[in-house]
Amino acid sequence: MKTEEDALRIPLKRMLPAALAVFAALVIGGCDKTTGKDFLGSAVVEAKTYTVATTAQGAIVAVLRDEGQKVVKDEIIAIIDTIPLSLMRQEILANRGDVNATIAAQVAQNNALASDAAGAEREFTRIDGLVKKGSAPEQQRDNLGTALQSSQSRLAAARHTIASLKAKNDGQAIKLAEIEDQIQRCYVRSPVSGVVLTRYRNPGEVAAPGNPFFEIGAFDTLYADFFVPQPMLAALSYNQKVHIRLDTRDGSKKDKSGITVPGIVTWIGSEAEFSPKNIQTRQSRNELVFRVRATIPNTSGLLKRGLPVEVWQ
Repeated sequence: MKTEEDALRIPLKRMLPAALAVFAALVIGGCDKTTGKDFLGSAVVEAKTYTVATTAQGAIVAVLRDEGQKVVKDEIIAIIDTIPLSLMRQEILANRGDVNATIAAQVAQNNALASDAAGAEREFTRIDGLVKKGSAPEQQRDNLGTALQSSQSRLAAARHTIASLKAKNDGQAIKLAEIEDQIQRCYVRSPVSGVVLTRYRNPGEVAAPGNPFFEIGAFDTLYADFFVPQPMLAALSYNQKVHIRLDTRDGSKKDKSGITVPGIVTWIGSEAEFSPKNIQTRQSRNELVFRVRATIPNTSGLLKRGLPVEVWQ
């Protein structure tokens, strides 16, 4: 015999599937509202990275930045021992001083030889005129001619010596510039403003040309790659503005007046590819999709490498 409680259970069982259907419709409808037609895709923020190395060789005396610390462009972030190069520089400077002193002495000697040659030429010209008039012996003219040639030869040799010393001085100047360039390379500088992602060297180690010191991520401008199915490509174009939406502290999404930053579409893939496993699209995961890149100026500093975001039109 059915009790009153049994009579109530039967209608409830019949109503349960209908209630679940209504609940599912509400959930789906709510999801559609949160991911409206302007939703383009989910992405992870990435930064352009730079591997910082040096062409200098020597002991590392200082590493001035650690992982996670900010750097600015052209900032010195590591120093290699410059003492051997500085000693070579001092040696070259000393050699240049000697060469310059020799050049100065040779110039003075050259001036004296030029004066002697000029005097010998005047005397030869005077005696030559007298010989032609028969007032002086030819032997005297010949002797003066020999002396004139000798003085002119010594003057020419002195001029060649000065030219050779100047060439040597120029070579020393080139060597000095090379040493100074190598000294500058001992001061490792950041090529970009950003954050140190990885540090590879410590003080006391030996640096070799080409070995990396740091990996630096440029954080003034970041990018996010997202994937869209083929039907959505028509709605995208180069330099198109998009909205990058971030999670709030409680994990929810704010509307466009909340935590959003502007971005620009800078690259659209020309070939389709399979949807990556870590990216959700609005189409089936087995469909082919196209990769799109949005470049994001990080003027506010809200974006970080590895931060999950959503891209909206």
